[in-house]
Amino acid sequence: MKKIFIIISLIFLFIGLSSSSKAQNVSREQFSQIFAEYMRKYDEYVISHEKYVLSKIQYESFNTLSSKENIQRDTKDMLYKREEVLIYYLRSLISKLDDSSLSIPQEDKESYVNQFNSEIDWLNEHRSTYKVTDSPEILSEKSEVVDTRFKVLTPVIYKCLYHISKGKVVRYDERYDSLYNDLITLTERIKIEQRDAYKLSESKIEIIDRWFGEIGAKDEEYQKFIDDGDKNLLKISERTAYSTYKASIRILTDAKNVMLKKISYMKEIVKEIKISEY
Repeated sequence: MKKIFIIISLIFLFIGLSSSSKAQNVSREQFSQIFAEYMRKYDEYVISHEKYVLSKIQYESFNTLSSKENIQRDTKDMLYKREEVLIYYLRSLISKLDDSSLSIPQEDKESYVNQFNSEIDWLNEHRSTYKVTDSPEILSEKSEVVDTRFKVLTPVIYKCLYHISKGKVVRYDERYDSLYNDLITLTERIKIEQRDAYKLSESKIEIIDRWFGEIGAKDEEYQKFIDDGDKNLLKISERTAYSTYKASIRILTDAKNVMLKKISYMKEIVKEIKISEY
């Protein structure tokens, strides 16, 4: 029963959601609050799970009516809190998707939000089915239903995590493109400058043009990595969800590194323009 929460804990480590605690906008503030509530619910679950484990040991050791009563009560409480954790986990993802610092297609956002909201509704309904009078066997059967649904949902969650990570990289690249276009405009103006104190020599113009060509090549390399990451994600399945996600993230990291290289090239061009030839 606890394997779901090992997976959830790892997922949050990968996404680094807690790093957004320094809120810059309303959506981040909202996420910070929901994430804090998720952590509180998770702590409550851990405590309830420890009680469940102890009761399970006692029940298996003594098999008394009292130990049976305890295991039924503690199992019900643990499962109820487990589903609260799942609910707040999905709410955290929904809130993160609303972060304006991420560039994610609206149709992808809506698809994830609809799927997660549907699952939240189901979990809210399902957790009401747990009864203190349920036998340990019945509670285990009800728990397995959640385990099965989570396995089906796992690829969707990892796809969402990928698009959140990609959304941050794409947003940075969009900002870079804006600065890059401004630099091109400025460079073209400087090229036709005739005042001796500002005009560039033909040799320097040739150097700058070559460097712009280098940036253009990096643009193509960046886009190829982005496309490759997306294509790799199409392979995702219940069995390969984590490994496929990690492979796509590695490709996305390559794209980010190329983007950073483009920025460094742009800084070199600015520096080259500023260096006096006289």
